[in-house]
Amino acid sequence: MVRFINTMVLLAVLVSLPFFLKAQNCNYLVHGIVTDKGNHPMPGVIVRLVNDSTGTATDTSGSFSFTNVCPGSHNISFEFIGYKKIAQVIDVSADRYITITLSTSENELGEVVVNGEKKHELHTVLTDELKGVKLLQTRGSSLGETMKGMTGLNSLQTGPSLSKPVIHGLHSNRVLLINDGVRQNGQQWGSDHAPEIDPFVTNKITVVKGAASVRYGADAVGGVVLLEPDDLPTEKSINGNLYAIAASNGHSSAVSGTLQGAFGKKLEGLSWRVQGTLKQAGNSYTRNYYLANTGMKEGDFSANTAYKWKKFTFNLFYSQYNARMGIFAGAQSSSPLDLLAKIISPTPLSPSYFSYKINRSYQNVTHDLLKANVNYKLANNAKLDLTFGRQEDLREEFDASLPYSTNPDVLEKPQVSFKLITHSLDLIYTSGVKNGFSGSAGLTGNTSGNVFAGIRYLIPNFRDYNGGAFAIERYNYKKFTFEAGARYDYRWLRVYQRNTNTLELFNTTYNYQNLTGTAGASYRYNAHLTFTGNIGTAWRAPSINEMYINGEHFSSATFEVGDSGMKSERSVNTTLSANYTGDKWRITADLYYNKIGNYIYSMPTGRDTVLISGTFPKFQYVQHDVNIKGIDLSFQYDFVKHFTFQSKTTIVLGYNESTNDYLIYMPANRFQNGITYQVHKIWKLNEPYITVENVSVSKQIRVPTATTGALYTTAQGNRGSDFAPPPAGYTLFNVNAGFTTPFLRHLLTVNVGVTNVGNVAYRDYLNHFRYYADDLGSNYVLRLKYSF
Repeated sequence: MVRFINTMVLLAVLVSLPFFLKAQNCNYLVHGIVTDKGNHPMPGVIVRLVNDSTGTATDTSGSFSFTNVCPGSHNISFEFIGYKKIAQVIDVSADRYITITLSTSENELGEVVVNGEKKHELHTVLTDELKGVKLLQTRGSSLGETMKGMTGLNSLQTGPSLSKPVIHGLHSNRVLLINDGVRQNGQQWGSDHAPEIDPFVTNKITVVKGAASVRYGADAVGGVVLLEPDDLPTEKSINGNLYAIAASNGHSSAVSGTLQGAFGKKLEGLSWRVQGTLKQAGNSYTRNYYLANTGMKEGDFSANTAYKWKKFTFNLFYSQYNARMGIFAGAQSSSPLDLLAKIISPTPLSPSYFSYKINRSYQNVTHDLLKANVNYKLANNAKLDLTFGRQEDLREEFDASLPYSTNPDVLEKPQVSFKLITHSLDLIYTSGVKNGFSGSAGLTGNTSGNVFAGIRYLIPNFRDYNGGAFAIERYNYKKFTFEAGARYDYRWLRVYQRNTNTLELFNTTYNYQNLTGTAGASYRYNAHLTFTGNIGTAWRAPSINEMYINGEHFSSATFEVGDSGMKSERSVNTTLSANYTGDKWRITADLYYNKIGNYIYSMPTGRDTVLISGTFPKFQYVQHDVNIKGIDLSFQYDFVKHFTFQSKTTIVLGYNESTNDYLIYMPANRFQNGITYQVHKIWKLNEPYITVENVSVSKQIRVPTATTGALYTTAQGNRGSDFAPPPAGYTLFNVNAGFTTPFLRHLLTVNVGVTNVGNVAYRDYLNHFRYYADDLGSNYVLRLKYSF
């Protein structure tokens, strides 16, 4: 109770801070109209105030407006597909009215997006975006938790500090992460291996839901997550932002800052950005107890520079991710009886206390990414992109028990260590728009080398080479858009092992190749209603752990066994979508059916493995033919002035065709409903809002028959049965409130959020530690963003 009162006092003081500080007069109005050369109003033009990182789109009369603009010089830009971009500097010392005339251009049908606005072009694949206020409300969370509220997405967790995104029931090596144009490559195969990415780097997250191998290559069976930072400034300026975040659960905190600018005169065309993040959290708590050893520490850094010279643009980007994450102490078992006791017990048998200290077991993860890109503009507004990437991923796992040695150097070593180095090179050609046609083609390649070190064997060393070629064409005709594409991929894999009897080294080589394709169409019935359909294929070669893992995996508290005879997965994904956008209604309905041959998954055996280091639930990698189908529904209705009702529904149905039974570890039905109250202004508070949301997750009843009433016993269970039945469904209430206000000549954005307001005790089916403990209790979060 004392902690709750202290937290609320802190929040009240910080939220009230702007009221007691003298602010500059940032109440000027910048507005105007955009027309074409025929003096016709142009709706949908993207208008950005670069210095303030804000944007809008012109209405049906071609008009735009920005309120609460601070005095001084501002960079303002105007963009519209097929027209030349205009950028200029305006001085604001009073209200300003601007008239802009755009002239046509042969620019390619590129993607122009602004916070808070819909895309104006058609697509034939299912997509969703997280940006603006919605992204702000997740700041401080991991990438998996950040994306959890998007339709069609869930989060796979291994305790409170480790999570990864799930798209339509698929995750890990079936979901590609594209970090600023480079395919992220780390040890993503483990369910306890969270993405090595700082979400503060990105200003928009775009999710492609479904088969996307044609454009992004092998492994995109479930989808693609595009992490997109802001464009670097082009006009001479220096600006940035600073985030400060505090949360009650785990007494966590985070600070992140960005500083960027562009040069003028002799250095015109040169721009830069630096960014850094620090995060810390102690032991998390549920409704009734703390989760021992679930703290984390993280320190990240990135830098970016670009230079525009004639038709060339050179871009250099570097980022480093560093994290230490504790593994819940209550998941470690010393014997079969201890494992049974922990599964049966309603509370963990480990101590309940708060501490920032991270003991064994824990993970140390470092990921370095270097990207060098050259863009060259060709004739007829075509362009050529050459991108080189180098990544180095180091993952160290320290078990709860110390190594059996008296050597202090050995005692400090991790039991498991993976070092993965990846080099990639992509050459992409994008054509301009001509007679309604536009498209792209490219060559992609990468090579990775993994070195396993440490005391205990888990996976072998390997080297792989991957190459691909693709072509995609789009045709716009009146209200229709047609898309088609094809791709060829080849993968060479060599695995290095040692004979356990003779200790001689030997290797095994694998070759994989596949053709994939996509075809889709969109029909814009009118300005409000659009229908879209797509069918696409994707494939994935088995990963090294699915083939060769054989041992205890302490971070997930499991014993896992692979199968070197695994074949490639191949999927055919069909999607249908309808989107309606009106004055008060916004509705999106997505249907999908994904048929996957040779689907690889980790199946619980219902048995344990007893070792000197402890007792572990045993999982075996198997391969079956499956299908996954579902529906994503998003509904928004402005039912009364200032009030908006929002609803999201995610339903995933997985079926194992080989066993004629349900597919294990599919997300349960998820329903999110909320009401937002927002006005334009209250005193000096701009766009204040409050949202009350209800999240209801059903009990997962679509599980294999052997799992329905299964409970682990020391007598050992049936093959395919889980170690505990699915947990009960649950309902949570969340609250979010915020506003923007002038502060020290610039803008301060404040957000206060509370998740699990009722402090409900619950367990989620996709949390691998649900066998041992509840999920998180209430969490009060304060987020501040200062833009300057």
